[in-house]
This record gives sequence, C-alpha cells and structure tokens, in this order.
Amino acid sequence: MANDQLAHFLAHSVELESEAHERYLELAESLAAHYNWAVADFFRRMAHEAELHLAEVSHLAAGMQLPRLKAWEFEWPGEEAPESASYEAVHYRMSLRQAITLALANERAAERYYRQVANDSSDPETARIAAQFADEETSHAEALLQKLRKLPDNGPLLHLDDDAPHMPE
Repeated sequence: MANDQLAHFLAHSVELESEAHERYLELAESLAAHYNWAVADFFRRMAHEAELHLAEVSHLAAGMQLPRLKAWEFEWPGEEAPESASYEAVHYRMSLRQAITLALANERAAERYYRQVANDSSDPETARIAAQFADEETSHAEALLQKLRKLPDNGPLLHLDDDAPHMPE
C-alpha cells in the first residue's frame, strides 16, 4: 500500500463520521418519539452534516484499501469515536440550546482528535488532510456557537417530568 498511515487515518475518519451519523439519527428518532420536534430536527440536521463529511472522507479514500479494524482496534481518545454524542448527555425534554451545546462539544472533540493526528503524523499527506478535517470541525463549531448566541437561556424546570414514574406495587 502506498501510504499505510493515511489509510489507517482514513479508516478512523470513516468510522468517526459513520458513528456520528448513526448516533445523531438514533437521537433524532428518540426525541421525535417524545414529541421534542425542535431537538429531533436539529439532530437530523447534524446527522446530515456527518453524512456529508463521511462522503468527503469516502471520496478521499476511493481507490485505497483501508484496513478493516475491529471495534477495539480504533485508537480513540475516549471509549467512543470523538464525535459520537453521549447517550448520558441526552434527556427527552432537553432544549434546543442543550442539544446544540452537546453537538458543539462533539465538534470540538472531533477537532481535537483531527488536530492531534495532524500534529503527531510523520506522513505529510496524512498531516495535511487531518489538519483540513480539524479546520472543518472548527468551522462547524463556530456555526453552532452562532446558533447558540441567538437562543434564549433554558428555563429552570426543563427536566422536571410532568408524570411520576410508573412503579409496580
């Protein structure tokens, strides 16, 4: 293979964007089931953004044989791909502000990951592409910050459930 380091990086990038796409779709479906339409729509838009980035990565990898990594072989800074939204951070009554804040954290995590690869890579092509991806994630984060600035603060009763939990006697 002409560039093993680049292929390894692109395999990680494909997985990162695939995971982000799938997770945002899962969250959108979950929030829609709870009639939280604004947040569900936002997560759908984020899934679409991840899908576009996945297409870009796939285009770059066209013609290359990427390594087939097992789940435990991915070298992530945490347990999951950096752009995967945490299930624990989601609440069915979360506000659009909270959803955007979560997505912002994901974009920043992806930016840090790509920047680290760019800084650590001994291959100039891998470093260049990783830096380009990091810059794209930075621009996504900036766009989310602009959206946040336009939203009102959250109310104090956001996570209070209207109904008591059903507990069998």
